[in-house]
Amino acid sequence: MDPPAAARVSNLPGNGASRVREILRLLDQDRDLPTLSPVVEKVLQRVKDERVSIRELAEIIKNDVSLSFKILKVVNSAFYGFPRKISTLTQAMVILGLSAVKNLALSMSILEIFVQEASRGKDGKGFRVFWERSLFSAVAARRLALLMKHRNEEEVFIAALLQDIGTLLLIKHLPEDYAEVMEKAQRSASDIVALEEDAFGINHAVLGEFLANKWRLPRTLTIPILRHHNPSPTPDSLEPEEQHIHQLTQLVQLSNQISAIFYEEYRSDRVEQLKQSARTHFNISPQEIEDLLDHLADEVKEVAEFFGLPLEGTQSYSELLMAANIALGKINLTYEQMNRELIAAKKRAEELSEQLAEANRKLQEMANVDGLTQIFNRRVFQNLITREFYRSHRYGHPLSCIMIDLDHFKHVNDSEGHLVGDQVLREVAALLHGSLRKTDFLARYGGEEFVVILPEAENKAAATLAEKLRRAVEAHPFDIEGRTIHVTISLGVATYSREMPVTSEEELVQRADANLYLAKRYGRNRTWTEDDSQQLRERLAEPAEATQNEPLPT
Repeated sequence: MDPPAAARVSNLPGNGASRVREILRLLDQDRDLPTLSPVVEKVLQRVKDERVSIRELAEIIKNDVSLSFKILKVVNSAFYGFPRKISTLTQAMVILGLSAVKNLALSMSILEIFVQEASRGKDGKGFRVFWERSLFSAVAARRLALLMKHRNEEEVFIAALLQDIGTLLLIKHLPEDYAEVMEKAQRSASDIVALEEDAFGINHAVLGEFLANKWRLPRTLTIPILRHHNPSPTPDSLEPEEQHIHQLTQLVQLSNQISAIFYEEYRSDRVEQLKQSARTHFNISPQEIEDLLDHLADEVKEVAEFFGLPLEGTQSYSELLMAANIALGKINLTYEQMNRELIAAKKRAEELSEQLAEANRKLQEMANVDGLTQIFNRRVFQNLITREFYRSHRYGHPLSCIMIDLDHFKHVNDSEGHLVGDQVLREVAALLHGSLRKTDFLARYGGEEFVVILPEAENKAAATLAEKLRRAVEAHPFDIEGRTIHVTISLGVATYSREMPVTSEEELVQRADANLYLAKRYGRNRTWTEDDSQQLRERLAEPAEATQNEPLPT
């Protein structure tokens, strides 16, 4: 574990150590340090408690009306792309999770600090360029996280946003000296960290860690801030938390390389180095990096608008390429050749924009839809059942769930082959979907299992619909390669209502699954409801001679 900034000062030589101590002394005065909003500080403290509830955190955030409004605005924007409007903080937390909402609130507090410093600091332009570049890095890091399917893209966003927070302190407290360091870095293309250490005996990464510790941020944020300019090589083995922090640090470094392309002198070798790093560390292809760069400026503008930030005009990647081509053309191309190159670059940029839009659409579809049956997948089902159960529980409306399983489907695969089995699954999904109401949700639960969510449906209505589904599949001839196959399904129905209380969405699904098991056990090709289960329990409680010749529930 890295020692804190103050402890590392004692290792610096003579005058350097005294200069650093003076800097840290100035920074350690609370009135000179940027501070998080009281609401965000309270959220950071309470979220550490594993017993904290969604309702409790929502009540804390509601104390800051501006923060609450901004969170709901971002959650309902294209930043997340949810199909339905989220109207309350509690809903946002149920769907996004506590960690995501915490990081979203922290991001907004940090960005508000950046903008405030830019509006009142001596070097307003320096502050503005600083936070605009920080936002570029954060958006790029989140896009990289989505490409590699990282488990927490909001955490990646805030880590990248904070990576150069130490620069904010240098601009604030040493504006003239630091302006000279930045100018020297631009002239000589030297490493900014080395120049800072030469000038001040300390660098912005160490100062950033110092400020992050002042804010009591977790190690998952403080370590990437400290190490992102020079992350250690990937070790052979690490504990899961350390492996997560190491990967996060590499993602932050990659986002810094991306923002350098837009905010420092354009060089093609930077782009090639970026592509190589992305391929080596995260198996992200060069084409994916090209697509990211082509659309990053527009995405940053959108994100700035979602967060309510006054972002000034920034060049897109295609504009940077055009500028580079113009500079090259002045040396070795005629005006006509240069014009052709510019037209080609613009056309390629437009083509890349169309390709990325199509790729984004397909990625969104792949994330929500089962590839075989083209209905919702299990991940979407989990989000929907959580949302619908919360809504039903709050307003006292009924909610039903139907679990469905194809009977003897293994025999179909074994005797007819998996290609035929896949065709049967596709047709069954289409039959089920065509028999549902517009307000119902159908998803593939796994293998040959399907699940239906029925908002506003009592037990009797759910049982009636389940029978409709069963009969539709039973009567359907599956004509495949000149042969007709007949398939049946078994269904288990469970309902949440005032008369049939259920404590959670997990219990509702478990009850439907248990009833499906009974439908399979007692003959298949049947629907089994909560009433059937009650009748069976009453039957089994009676003396054996009284129930010997009684039929099972139908």
